[in-house]
This record gives sequence, structure tokens and C-alpha cells, in this order.
Amino acid sequence: MTTMRTPGARAPVRRLSGLESLQRRGRISRSQRAAGEAYGAVWRRSRSEASLPSSLAAETSLGLGGARRAPDPGRGLTAAEARLRARHHLAALRRRLKDHPTLVAACDRICGQELTPREAAGGDREAGRLEAVLAIALDLLLRD
Repeated sequence: MTTMRTPGARAPVRRLSGLESLQRRGRISRSQRAAGEAYGAVWRRSRSEASLPSSLAAETSLGLGGARRAPDPGRGLTAAEARLRARHHLAALRRRLKDHPTLVAACDRICGQELTPREAAGGDREAGRLEAVLAIALDLLLRD
């Protein structure tokens, strides 16, 4: 079965993240975008709130000789440990930003939440200022 497309119909438009749109417009470099994407990935990992699975719902597996093995109690902890590691990494990245509230907020909103500067700033007037702040923050993240 084939699907027919109406003549003149447009393909779905993919929304660009704030970092993608800024790079396309030449406001940030490729390395700044990569630093922002890395920050965003860590920010989202640190925010994930996956629940720990119940040990009662865990399936037992068969061990050697067909004997049943108890479920691994540490299996659910790995997600919590990953979140904790991400939170420590995010704290280190924020220290590179000198824990400056404006720089951290710009990175959280544009890199982490993937908003455009216009969305993050609430309009065009402040978007330009936010772009400049973000560029400074990304430069600081690139430093060793």
C-alpha cells in the first residue's frame, strides 16, 4: 500500500533547537554548538526522574543448571547513579561558568531545554542580549 501526497503539500517541518538556529545564522561556531550540546545532554540526564523498578516486579532468571537466581538489586540503582554522576558533571560545568546566574540560566534554557533565544527571552527585544550572553557562556565552556 502506498500513500499518496497531495500535489503542493509540504513535508513536515522539523523544529530547530536554539543552538542549531544560532549556528545556521552564524551567531555561534561549530565548536560552541558542540559545547552547548554537551552541556544540554548533561543537563537533561541530570533532570531525568526515572523511577526505580520494584524488586517484586523483577523477573528471576535461570542460572547454571536451571536454578532460579534472585533479581539483581543493583540493576535499578544504575539509573540513579547515572543521574548523580550527571549532576556532579553539571556542577563542574557550572563552575566553569563561575556559577554566574545569567550564564547558567542562558545555558539551561537554550542548551538544556533546547529553546530558541526568542522563546527563552520572551521576545525579540531581549533575544539579542541573550544570544550574546550565551556566546560568552559557550566560550567559557570551551576553555580547559
